[in-house]
Amino acid sequence: MLKRYGTGVGACLAGVALLAGCGNGGVSGALSTEATAVEVAPSSAILEFSVPEAVIVCEPGVLETALTVNVVPKWPGPAPPEFMESNYPSGLCGTLTGPEVKDVYEAALKHPTALLDEGKLGRGESLSGAPVALWASEGEIVWLVIEPRW
Repeated sequence: MLKRYGTGVGACLAGVALLAGCGNGGVSGALSTEATAVEVAPSSAILEFSVPEAVIVCEPGVLETALTVNVVPKWPGPAPPEFMESNYPSGLCGTLTGPEVKDVYEAALKHPTALLDEGKLGRGESLSGAPVALWASEGEIVWLVIEPRW
């Protein structure tokens, strides 16, 4: 799993250290005048981000649309026919593992109608009512929904 650490963690730790360093030394009503130096995480650190071990990708159906591939996000994974197969009643489905997971999951986070809650596909529900998440893949527009598997 990939992780990036956030400056928020450093700021939180700094606040805890300052609170711990500002004790009154056991004297009731006295204030400490000592300052405590605290290191803060470098600004290059970003928010913590976890990548699932796998993602399930389903194409609930084929859509007729007047949109063009230029106005929808580009599908970041392999071409759907390369890894998807029939999965009644959910249309076509396939599982991605390995390096493609990071790219597909990050793209789904930016295109939230594409991201399903974990467990939705495990119940065997029909995805015909799933939010429409359109992607450009191999010159065509496809409807693909992504479910992370942790």
